[in-house]
Amino acid sequence: MLQHAPAVSWKPGGFPVVSANAFVHETAVIIGDVVIKDGVAVYPFAVLRADEGFPIIIGEYSNVQDGVIIHCLKGGSVTVGKRCSLAHGAIIHGPCEIGDDTFVGFRAMVMRSRLGSRCFVGHGALIDGVEIPGGRYIPSLAVVTTPEHVASLPEVSPERAEFAREVLRVNRELCGAYLNLHRRGELCPNKPR
Repeated sequence: MLQHAPAVSWKPGGFPVVSANAFVHETAVIIGDVVIKDGVAVYPFAVLRADEGFPIIIGEYSNVQDGVIIHCLKGGSVTVGKRCSLAHGAIIHGPCEIGDDTFVGFRAMVMRSRLGSRCFVGHGALIDGVEIPGGRYIPSLAVVTTPEHVASLPEVSPERAEFAREVLRVNRELCGAYLNLHRRGELCPNKPR
């Protein structure tokens, strides 16, 4: 569902801009100044809400999986780079910037932070108030809130980098397949298959 954001004292109302070459599931909620670029897939029950901080920008060929929440504090924005995967249930709370080719795992939380390109955030990790250089691995359930935590992060292994690339390949194909179903009128709720 695409929805206007209300006008408030610090910003005018806004409405999402979604590429014709992006797939947004009908149960996803996209509010306000959200920009969804070519090849993006936004899956069921994701919420992208740019009514307080704005804009929220999702870069080309990224995927926003089931139940992901993206929001931002007043005065900030969220930028997700190209070819990123935000896995099931992740929370991205801005101000925040996620570099190209970054994977964010299940139920991970990224808040008030900047992640460089090609990072891999493990499932359930918490990243808050830090800047992480490109190519770093944040282990599952890790808490990264200080420069000392950041300094101790290892580089992403080739196996994890390949896993992230495979997630992108799968979701790029799914995006195209969903768009084809939609264009043929076959993507309708409660319609027998």
